[in-house]
Amino acid sequence: MQQKRRQLLSGIGAVIGQSVIGSACSTGSGRALAGAPPDSSGASLTVNVDDALRPLNPLVLGNNMDWPHSAQGFLKENGTTPVPAYLELGDRLAPTALRYPGGTNSDFYHWRNGIGPYDQRKLTKTLEGKEERIGLGTDEYLALCKRWGSEPLITINLATGTAEEAADWVRHTNRRDSDLPRVRYWEIGNEPYLASHFKEAGMTPAEYATRANAAIRAMKVVDPSIQTGIVLRNDTLGGVESTPFKGYIDTVLKGMQAPFEFACLHSSYFPVTFEKKESELELFTATMAGVHIMQEDMQATRAKLRQYHPNRKVQLAFTEHNALYSMDILRWGLASIFLSKTDRYIESLAGALFTADCLRVYSQTDDLLMANFWSLCGNWWYGAISHEGKPRPQFHVLEAYRDLVRGSLLRTEATGIATMATARSGFVPAQAAIPSIESHAVRDGKTVRVAIINKHPDKVQTLDIRLPGVSKAKVTARELSARSYFKEAVAWTDRNVELRDGRIDLALGRHSFTVLTVQLS
Repeated sequence: MQQKRRQLLSGIGAVIGQSVIGSACSTGSGRALAGAPPDSSGASLTVNVDDALRPLNPLVLGNNMDWPHSAQGFLKENGTTPVPAYLELGDRLAPTALRYPGGTNSDFYHWRNGIGPYDQRKLTKTLEGKEERIGLGTDEYLALCKRWGSEPLITINLATGTAEEAADWVRHTNRRDSDLPRVRYWEIGNEPYLASHFKEAGMTPAEYATRANAAIRAMKVVDPSIQTGIVLRNDTLGGVESTPFKGYIDTVLKGMQAPFEFACLHSSYFPVTFEKKESELELFTATMAGVHIMQEDMQATRAKLRQYHPNRKVQLAFTEHNALYSMDILRWGLASIFLSKTDRYIESLAGALFTADCLRVYSQTDDLLMANFWSLCGNWWYGAISHEGKPRPQFHVLEAYRDLVRGSLLRTEATGIATMATARSGFVPAQAAIPSIESHAVRDGKTVRVAIINKHPDKVQTLDIRLPGVSKAKVTARELSARSYFKEAVAWTDRNVELRDGRIDLALGRHSFTVLTVQLS
């Protein structure tokens, strides 16, 4: 079992999980929700429309571009031109931040190979061990950032590249006469806490710190204004081993001497199943508890940063996040499309609800620099845009959030929310009392929006939304749902909602994501 876990750690993450969901869900007062009528009275949310906590951080709505396979289908083959259908969908998402040139594929990316006429670009190794010509090079990537208004984030090649190469990359993007965006944010390597896919890309935690110090110093000589992020990972997630390098985070933070401004985390792939003993219901409820493990890891990371760098103000950055259920593709390759029952659960309403929950947490986190969904397109079951150039479930959540990252975060108070027991799976231990409804509210001018997730697997719930001081407004609700949280296509439902005496009784469909829009007079 330990060997299998280590093998999976060389893919995306380590996973072990088996459990049984609690037979009932309950509120703090002990009311059983699993057997309750659909109208779960008592749940209320007060939205203080004139009490803004702080401006929203738009960079929580970032994304990733992976360069191989014609940028995962985004480009026409053997060239640098986007496929119109992909570009149209990319325009609809318009990520506020865009990470490049990939995850593990950045370990073999040499930026000079992606510069100049396409036919003259050198072949570059990919994660699959093949060689391809780079169509989405640095300038094509920055052109997309300009088109979408995205803040660029580049992950340097620390595994098979050099500090001098990274410094020259900064010089290319920031020290030339160009109308393309400058690159302020630089991530120093990708997932060095995992076992390397290729021997030449491997490094110990101590080696990572040494290389990171050299790269940061060389890059900041070229442009002292850039901000750099180091890659961190705690030993465990949810009590499960999450790196084969015990003490990785301590070794790296002890060894870091060069200045860095943010910490890059990928403790955001949940829930995962290893033994495949969970039922669909168990996997779904574990998904709904996933962000709680992510938040615990954020706290653990902050504590380590304070321990080793007490005088340094460091922001967090989730440079990859998405749902994850299994990695059968590591065993069966492309045959997993037909053989795996759980790989493609990423592409589901459950995955979309997890993404919505992550975005909620990121929006409410004060010390977050940015968050980048993995990924924009193609890329197995991960891309928001499918291999066929169609929106996947997460696409709809990401598109809806374009309106939810504008303006200010509002003060809200939730009471009487029913809780539910959730199952154990992978990194997510069993939880006794996860709120079955999660929400947050934002205001942009005269428009108030409330994002609400009903996490209950099979119950409609009613939420009493109170808007003190609001007597008149136009209110609409848009709900994303599906008949099944794993297997059915998702769809939006739009409806007008009545506001009476500053209150709204909003019915929330089972396992659904709702955006309530209040247009103030």
